[in-house]
Amino acid sequence: MKKFTKILSIALAGTMVLSMAACSASGKTSNRSDRQVNEVSEAKQELSGENYTAETASADAEFYDGSLDGSVSRSNANPQTATNADQMHPADTMLIRRVSINAETTDYNNVTNAIESKVAEVGGYIESSNENGTGKNGNLHRISYVIRVPIDKLDELVNTVGTSVTVLSSNENTEDVTLQYSDIQSRIESLRVEQQTLNNLLAQADSLDAIITLQNRLTEVRYEIESYESRARVLKNQSSYSTLTLNINEVIEETEQVETKKKTFGDEIWEGFVDTLDDLKDGGRNFVIGLVSALPYIVIIALFALIVFLIVKGIVKKAVKKSKAKAADTAKESAEEAAADSTKDSATTK
Repeated sequence: MKKFTKILSIALAGTMVLSMAACSASGKTSNRSDRQVNEVSEAKQELSGENYTAETASADAEFYDGSLDGSVSRSNANPQTATNADQMHPADTMLIRRVSINAETTDYNNVTNAIESKVAEVGGYIESSNENGTGKNGNLHRISYVIRVPIDKLDELVNTVGTSVTVLSSNENTEDVTLQYSDIQSRIESLRVEQQTLNNLLAQADSLDAIITLQNRLTEVRYEIESYESRARVLKNQSSYSTLTLNINEVIEETEQVETKKKTFGDEIWEGFVDTLDDLKDGGRNFVIGLVSALPYIVIIALFALIVFLIVKGIVKKAVKKSKAKAADTAKESAEEAAADSTKDSATTK
């Protein structure tokens, strides 16, 4: 039992060393495969005391010389399999391109239909879309697309968009993931080698502790392989299909695109004069609109003011009339008093 445990520990250590060697030298597949076969052969020899036959070693070599995704060796595959492997693992640089465009248009329905048709024409698809607005009563349409399109068709689609709408802003980002993808595939390959080695050791194990240890490690290896394969598929998809994020707003009048150029003194004077005329025009227009809009209020206020004026006028007229009557009475009384005094004075004189 102790001897087997020691042998198992040596074999596992050799497997881990083998995995690290595979990661650090991913470009030398054939040499690494030979070394892996030798390691497994030595582990089996130590474990069972039996020599590998030439046929068994050849079979293992064929397994380890497989492609990065676990398929058979290209040298033993048919032309169709080799072609598929080349497509899955291109030698060219892997780029992830992302383009974002903000635009506006006055012809919303025709533009969106044309863009969606172009996406289908170039072999892309709309990953998601979000549309708002009814297009009525000032509630204009707004739509946001996330479009996936083959990387070699992205420029064609972007040009179509640029000629269909008024582009307000655009942004492009390109990420090189070639090395990242290669590292992931190398790690997958080394994990598959470790998985095969562990399976070979598990077939030779004769103790419960050894079986449990090997099965636990196999579970971890399978999980890591699935995780790396998922990441590889994501990178492959992102590099094969570029992403276009397109935001389109419906407008009544599109933003005027003015060509940038150096202004002369005369240009600045003319632009100032034109701006002043525009301000006067807008001011007069706004004044007329405001006046007409406020006309009902003006009529009501005028009627109220007229009523108040008439009331005040009546009060004032009445007060004036009363004042005049009082003044007349006072004058009459004064005249009568004066006449009485005059009569009294005449009588006294006689």
